[in-house]
Amino acid sequence: MQKLLSFGSFSTVIFLSVFLPDRVEGQPAPRSGYEFAWADEFNGSELDTSLWTAANTNVPTNNSLQDYLPEQVTVNGGNLVITSENLASRGLQYRSGLVQSNTLQKHGRWDIRAKLPTSKGMWPAIWLLADAPWPSQGEIDIMENRGDQPELTSSAFHYGTNPPFSHSFLTQDQTSVHNSNNVNYHSGFHTYSVEWDPTQIRFYVDNVQHWTVRDSEVDGFLTNKVGDMRLIINTAIGGTFLDDPDGSTVWPQKFEIDYVHAFTKSSSPPILTFDNGDFEAQDGSLAEWRKFGDSMNNVSSGNEHIETGTESLKLFGQFNGETNYSGIEQGISVTEGDRLMASVSALTAVGDSISGTENLVELKIDYYSELYGEFGTAQYISSDVITLIDGNSINDAWLQQELFSTAPAGAVEARLAIVFQQRGDAGGAVYIDNVSFASVPEPGQFAILVLIGATGFLRRKRA
Repeated sequence: MQKLLSFGSFSTVIFLSVFLPDRVEGQPAPRSGYEFAWADEFNGSELDTSLWTAANTNVPTNNSLQDYLPEQVTVNGGNLVITSENLASRGLQYRSGLVQSNTLQKHGRWDIRAKLPTSKGMWPAIWLLADAPWPSQGEIDIMENRGDQPELTSSAFHYGTNPPFSHSFLTQDQTSVHNSNNVNYHSGFHTYSVEWDPTQIRFYVDNVQHWTVRDSEVDGFLTNKVGDMRLIINTAIGGTFLDDPDGSTVWPQKFEIDYVHAFTKSSSPPILTFDNGDFEAQDGSLAEWRKFGDSMNNVSSGNEHIETGTESLKLFGQFNGETNYSGIEQGISVTEGDRLMASVSALTAVGDSISGTENLVELKIDYYSELYGEFGTAQYISSDVITLIDGNSINDAWLQQELFSTAPAGAVEARLAIVFQQRGDAGGAVYIDNVSFASVPEPGQFAILVLIGATGFLRRKRA
C-alpha cells in the first residue's frame, strides 16, 4: 500500500509494502508473530465435538451450586449458548454448562467474542487450564465476571505446587469509559483476549491491553512450570467468587459466544505496527493501545472535544495525593538507526483546564531491547521526551507537537507514550487527537529535530 504522511510543514511520501498471507476461508485474519491454530464461528446447529467436549458433572468447584449438563450447551443463531437455569439436578440447586477445547496448547493468542449473562449469582468465565493437579502447571483466567457487576471484568493468573499444595495468584480488574459512560459488558458483545509468551502474559478487552503478568512477578513460574492448557468456557452459579443467587436473580440466563480464534506462536517475532491514532477504531475505543494509571477511569475515549473525526482521548489525574502518571502507549518494531517521528494534537479546555497548575502531558518515545519490554528494567534503553501541554498552555486551541528521534543501539521496539502527570491533586483534563507514529527518511544534517513551537523542548533520558 502507499501512504502519504503529512506532519505540519513537512510532507513526506513513504512507500510501504506489506505482504501478509491471504485470509483463508473460515479462518481469522493473519496476525504477525502468530500462526492460525483453530477456530469456531459456531455457524452450525450443534456443538462441534471434534473441537469441544461439554462437561457432564455434578461435582462443582469453588463452592459453586450448579450441575454441569451437556444439554445446557447449544449452538444456534451463530452462537455457542450456555444456558443457566433455576432447576435442581443431581443434588444441586441449579443447572448450567461448561465446554473445554479438545486441543492442548502452550503459548499463543486466544480471542473470544462474547456477550455475558447478567443477574446476581452468575459467574461467566473464559480461561485456560493445564491437565495437571491444580495449580501445579498454572491457570490463566482471560475473563471472569460477576452477574451483578456489569461494568467490570477481571483477569488472573494462578500458580503453585501440588503436592505439596500451595496456591498463589495475581488478579486485575478492568473497566472502561466511553463518552463519560462506563461500558456495560452485559449489554452487548465484547472481545476478550490473551497473548501468552514464554516470559509474560498480556490481557486485552476489545483489543485494549489492560494488564501484563511477567515471569519476574511469579518467581519464574512461566518459564519453568507452566504446562499445555485447554480453553474452558462456562457459567458457574454462586461460589467463593461472588454472592449466590437470590430473589432478585432473573432466570434463565444465557452466556453467548460469537467466536473463538486460537493462534500458536510463530518461530518469527511479531512485527509491531502503529494503529488507531485517531481513536476511531471499534466504535471509538482505545483499541491497539495499552492503558496505564487508569485507577479511576481517568484514561478514556469520547467525543467531548475533537479535532477531526468523532473521537479523541481524554486524560486526567488519579487524585491519590501523590504525583501520578496516567496514559496510553503503543509500540512499533525498529532497528538501530531508524528515524522516527511522532505527531500529536493536544487541547485543554476552559471549564476543566490545567492552566495555572503544575499538571502537564508529555510525549515520549521509549526504546527497548526486547519486544513488550518493561519500563525501568534492563530491557529499557532510553527515552526522548517533549512536553505537549502544561499549565502555561492556552485554552480551547488544538496545539500540534512533533518529535523526531533516532533508534539507539540495541533497540527492537520504539514505544510511543502519552503521559499525564498530576501534581498536588490539581484538577483539569487534556484531550489528545490525531496521533501519528512512523519511520521517516533521515533528514541529513539534523540528528534530532523537534517542531513544537517557541515553548517546546526535547530532552533525552538514558537508563
